[in-house]
Amino acid sequence: MPEAERPKLSIRSKLTLILGAGVLAVLLGPFLRPAIAAHYGISIDPQYQSCLPWSNFFVKYGPVHRPQVGMLLAFHDRKIDVIAHGQNILVVKYLAGVPGDVVRITPKAIWIDGHYWGKRWLMPWVHHEHLKALPPETFTIPKGKYLLMGTTPGAYDGRYWGLVPARKIIGRAWPL
Repeated sequence: MPEAERPKLSIRSKLTLILGAGVLAVLLGPFLRPAIAAHYGISIDPQYQSCLPWSNFFVKYGPVHRPQVGMLLAFHDRKIDVIAHGQNILVVKYLAGVPGDVVRITPKAIWIDGHYWGKRWLMPWVHHEHLKALPPETFTIPKGKYLLMGTTPGAYDGRYWGLVPARKIIGRAWPL
């Protein structure tokens, strides 16, 4: 339809549409908000120096089908709660190792499938009884477990608290 033939809405009609949409949002909000919050969220890294290049993440909750190395995953584990003073925090890390990957750990570094991942310089200072820090050894990641890592040399990650069971992964994350 040419521009001249298109009917134009009056200011009153536009205001009625805007008001109607607002009323609808207010009426449906209490029902939609929990449904949206059950599936999506925002995660903020509260650390002064993040172990990833980003501090804010969009998270889609739910099972992650076919997790692949390089994905950002959100998880929760009681091992982190102890360090976070019981604050039930959501953690986002890179998926660095999947079942079948070979991990080689030395006292000072870690390799995943022959690729250097990084140093283990925090190890002398990390002595928490609740942690099962990965000892220097070579092993294959078992089915149902994942190695989640940060990218900075001082990242507090799977190098120190070990593998994460698949059931602890609660969603996929994307940087904002």
